[in-house]
Amino acid sequence: MAGGQGLMAGKRGLILGVANNRSIAFGIAKACVDHGAEIALTYQG
Repeated sequence: MAGGQGLMAGKRGLILGVANNRSIAFGIAKACVDHGAEIALTYQG
């Protein structure tokens, strides 16, 4: 969803514990960004 008109447009969030691109946290982060959210995340490693 381009243009910032998604369900999460204007929202900010913190996603904790991204392990890799197959982790649940990564999927949640990607979905939030795809819907217009701005996120910060932490990762394991």
